Amino acid sequence: MKQWQWDSRKSVTLTRYVVVLAMLGSAVATVCGPWLVQWITTTKHLNVNGPAVEISLLVLGYACAVLAFWMLYNLYRFLTRLEQGQVFVPQTVTALRRISGCCAGAAALCLPAGIVIYLPFCFLAVAAGFMALLVLVLKDAFAQAVRMKDELDFTV
Repeated sequence: MKQWQWDSRKSVTLTRYVVVLAMLGSAVATVCGPWLVQWITTTKHLNVNGPAVEISLLVLGYACAVLAFWMLYNLYRFLTRLEQGQVFVPQTVTALRRISGCCAGAAALCLPAGIVIYLPFCFLAVAAGFMALLVLVLKDAFAQAVRMKDELDFTV
């Protein structure tokens, strides 16, 4: 009887499935945006109230949705390349830079909303900013690996 083993291929495949589920969840949240804003404004204690706040939250939500979809798409492509064995290629570095940029963009959008409208957005901003930094460090490591691989390919 063969023992079941977890390997990197299964990790990548599982992560790709989770990314697809995140895309579907983001799509549902985007479609339900007006209802989510209404729920937040009626059930949460906001620092400010009024129609301008509702419009601001809806615009914030849709802007973050654009960043989320772009990030998830790049993450999916990154994982696909890993699965195909294309690890140290310039496209990987580009994908990681885009993912980091999306996280930084979400942080930049959520921080003012957290300060002005609803404090928990600050926590989202901090988490997104931290992820942006982590992915940026990974991007730098991959970029160095791509340069080293290119140098090695030229010496052979």
